[in-house]
Amino acid sequence: MIPSRTQRSLSVLRALAGTGSKVMAPHAAYMKITTLELEKLRLNKARQHALRRITEIDARLCELDAQKSALLSAVESERSAPPLPGRGLAAKGLRPPVSGRVRLSY
Repeated sequence: MIPSRTQRSLSVLRALAGTGSKVMAPHAAYMKITTLELEKLRLNKARQHALRRITEIDARLCELDAQKSALLSAVESERSAPPLPGRGLAAKGLRPPVSGRVRLSY
């Protein structure tokens, strides 16, 4: 297949390209293992960051629900209590309810 005289042509290189061993060399296998381990390490770090961020978001959502509940209970207690002279909803920056809702004025 290979002529006795060394030829350096593209056709010879193409012919020899497929004749190599299909078994991966040990150093190439270790390099591949190293790249796989590095990718695994990077993905684990990204996963931990995402889980920590999800925990922070869940905590903030709970805080928002608690603040909303506190504000709603304050509005309900203000609505049910008899208005004191000079101290209505408008005194706290809230407009009187129109059509059953409270609007903030800035």
